[in-house]
Amino acid sequence: MDINIKKKREGVALLFVTALSGLLLMIAITASVNAVSNITVTAEEKTRTQLEFACESGLNRAKAKIEQSFNNGNLSNLEPTILFQGTANDDTGLAPEEKAFDDEFFVDSATDYYTFDITTGTDTIEVRYSITNGRPDDDDGWVKSQGFTTNKLQIEAVAYLPGGGWVGMTEDVYARRTSLFMYQIFFENDLEILPGPNFNLTGLIHSNENIYLNSNNNLNVYTDSLTSAGNIYRGRLDKNEAGGNVNITETDKDGSLVEMDIGDDADNADWVDIATDNWGGTVRDSSLGATVQQAPDLKSFEPGGYYDTNAGISINVNTSGADPVYEISVDGGATNTYTSAELSSALTESTVYDYREHPSGADPANNTPVKVTNIDINQLESIVGASSNGLVYMTRDDAVPDADGNEYSPDPDRMVNGFKLVNSATLNNPTTFVSDLPVYVQGDFNLHTSDDPGADTWQPCAVISDAITLLSNSWSDEESNWEDPEVDPDTSMPVASSTEYNFVFITGNVPTKTGQYSGGLENFPRFLEKWSGKTVDISGGFIQLFRSKYATGNWSYGNYYKAPARDWKSEPRFSDLNDLPPEFVDMFPSAAINVIHSGWSLIEKDDSEIGSDLGGGCET
Repeated sequence: MDINIKKKREGVALLFVTALSGLLLMIAITASVNAVSNITVTAEEKTRTQLEFACESGLNRAKAKIEQSFNNGNLSNLEPTILFQGTANDDTGLAPEEKAFDDEFFVDSATDYYTFDITTGTDTIEVRYSITNGRPDDDDGWVKSQGFTTNKLQIEAVAYLPGGGWVGMTEDVYARRTSLFMYQIFFENDLEILPGPNFNLTGLIHSNENIYLNSNNNLNVYTDSLTSAGNIYRGRLDKNEAGGNVNITETDKDGSLVEMDIGDDADNADWVDIATDNWGGTVRDSSLGATVQQAPDLKSFEPGGYYDTNAGISINVNTSGADPVYEISVDGGATNTYTSAELSSALTESTVYDYREHPSGADPANNTPVKVTNIDINQLESIVGASSNGLVYMTRDDAVPDADGNEYSPDPDRMVNGFKLVNSATLNNPTTFVSDLPVYVQGDFNLHTSDDPGADTWQPCAVISDAITLLSNSWSDEESNWEDPEVDPDTSMPVASSTEYNFVFITGNVPTKTGQYSGGLENFPRFLEKWSGKTVDISGGFIQLFRSKYATGNWSYGNYYKAPARDWKSEPRFSDLNDLPPEFVDMFPSAAINVIHSGWSLIEKDDSEIGSDLGGGCET
């Protein structure tokens, strides 16, 4: 993620030279057309046009410099300090003069500016531009609002042709940064939202590929930002079909829902107008200016990788002996080995029959169970000590990844083993759980107990793992092999009860192809019970940055679960950067800076901060 701005100058300068060459060619063509036609254009008007274009090139350079500087700043700082005045280094590691492009200079004056020349025939136009804090009453310019942190800057550009004229322009520019944890949904790949029962979403939504919206009933999306770097479609990816009702707010959770009719999507020639009229900029894809939001690379969560070596508590389940033993280190100290008896019920072993990963088939007796280590984190911390940084890493040696190279079909030789988080309705400490393997979460998890943050027992929490499966308060490992009559004579799917989970899901999924659905966002958290008529409440976020390597079983409906009603929303306390899950700043600094700008305005020379000393008589 750290890119040396100096190395980028040559490419950026070439981009501007190319753009300016095209610009000057356009000016030349315009002049020729005017000469051929009998339209009389004065020399002053032609000069004025050249100066305006030159001035705009200054504004464009300023915007390029802003975006480049913010995106190459210190991403560990959610509100990086970026300077374009003075000589001090900022979070990019460069002083303002070091940010000058190859063909321009930095000038230290009352208001510092950058300057370059444009030559047109025998004329040379001098262009200057400055970048200053757009909020003079705020030292760093950052303001938090609507899930974003925004820095406002003001840019000014002036163009001067000796003996020919002067033009000045100003423009407000906003560098908007959105931390990944402020999104309710952030998908690196295609985002499909196609629920059966009613489904409510509340929060910021983004995909770096396409978004597909569909429903069998009602999908209600309360958001002030639903963006796709690809296209937005009203229908399915796996087949040519659309149905149900999709409703999206115009602005935010307080806005009115507006229906997205079937056919009102990127395939419609009027899509840009439809989206603009219905949602006023809330819903945008690439045709409406939405771009890829570069998420930072996920550091290695393999054994021995970043999360393992930096964990406050690192757990390795060693299964080489007759009974598993637990190799645990705390805060990088010596690794101690424990038996289950020594840890009481903090770590125990059980089996889960996960019919998505290992369908029962014709002979239930041949089912393959998933071996899981049950972790009661509060009890474990009381025995081995709490993690100083809140990062808990978990792995075991008896899992085998999918390695057959076919991402659409599970490898029969893989072995899906993992972990289960239990007894965690209340967490004693902010915690980020990380595993290279699948994780199951059983029962109410990390509940809010008060609207008063000072009294609330909720803790900032995230789970990073190969896959995450939610098990209800009614779950029983013993009843999970329910299709085997020797285990459960009733052979009926276990019935779930309404359950609440409050954490951020950072996990993998499987891809969709024609005729084979991934399960979509609605099954990004996976299910194994009969949830009909029950509700899954989630306050947190859903971040997909990779594909699953172990839990690669294909999604299907009705064979191993029935869908719940879903009420999923973003976590309001994540708007306070002090309430992010542990290690968040190091692991997920931010999505890329998104530079937003409005139209420029002409200024009088007397009002210019950087060009009032220049001559010229062609000002406004």
